[in-house]
Amino acid sequence: MKIYKFILTFILFISLGSYAQNTVGVPNIFTPNGDGQNDVFSIRAVGYDTLSCTILNRYGEIIYRYFGINGTWDGYTHAGVKVTAGTYFIVVELTTEDGEVGKYQGTVQVQY
Repeated sequence: MKIYKFILTFILFISLGSYAQNTVGVPNIFTPNGDGQNDVFSIRAVGYDTLSCTILNRYGEIIYRYFGINGTWDGYTHAGVKVTAGTYFIVVELTTEDGEVGKYQGTVQVQY
């Protein structure tokens, strides 16, 4: 019997200015198990110039941070240690070309 994993993505719509429609897609789960499917956590940001993402463990310790619209997290800490399965907190800060700042806080589930 095959088990199918369904991946949900929350889409956060932020409107800055009169005509701007900026969107941010933040996955709430990823599976860094090396099978080639959903192995990295990445945020889709449309209409933003800069992005920083901070990942924290349940104790509030920063375990990983990346900068840039195309940045990703592979489930390892900056020290190269594979994280355990569980829930991690994320803080995302985005900036538009006009200097408007957006912020998102949420969680991501790591499953193997």
